[in-house]
Amino acid sequence: MAGKCYKNGLMCHLGKGIGMDGHQRQREQSAKMIEDALFELMKEKDFARITISEIAKRADVGRRTFYRLYTGKEEVLHAWFDKLCREYKDTYPPLARYDLNQIARDYFEFWYSYRKVLLLMHQCGLSEIIYGEISRVSEDIVKKRMGCEGTEGERDMRFFAYYSVGGFILLLRHWIEEGMQGKPEVYAQEVSRAILKYLCNDAYR
Repeated sequence: MAGKCYKNGLMCHLGKGIGMDGHQRQREQSAKMIEDALFELMKEKDFARITISEIAKRADVGRRTFYRLYTGKEEVLHAWFDKLCREYKDTYPPLARYDLNQIARDYFEFWYSYRKVLLLMHQCGLSEIIYGEISRVSEDIVKKRMGCEGTEGERDMRFFAYYSVGGFILLLRHWIEEGMQGKPEVYAQEVSRAILKYLCNDAYR
């Protein structure tokens, strides 16, 4: 039977609704603990040698809890990228017009803030997961910034969005392979200047 509580003079029911909110918070907390545990273990041993039992023990959760959230350790990384995609979408609104400098700066600053995990995954030989997920995430990010997400849009604009996605992924890959040295705003400026230089060069038209 649902209980009752009073807050700010209003009656609220302590029943299924609040229980579900608490359950969701618990799931999110467990997921964060599992992510952190996996990243810690990746610093200590090869990814292939990490077991689910080790992750669960380090995260201080049961194996059943792990398998309620994930099918395996690879899915932990996929879910982490999903979370980043949602974070980026919530942070950066669509642009009123295409601005290469702005898109590049925001894009590289965002990934730079997660450089420790990206470099760790690269060092662990997980490049396929990195670039497969970044490809999917980057497509959503760039299409949203260009204002053609979830719409039919202009055919030319959509082609240019896909073209831009491919370029940004390769540039990010190059940066990761170089250890993501230097400030992201400087790297973004160098990238924008080089692209615009050749796009505006009559010899390339």
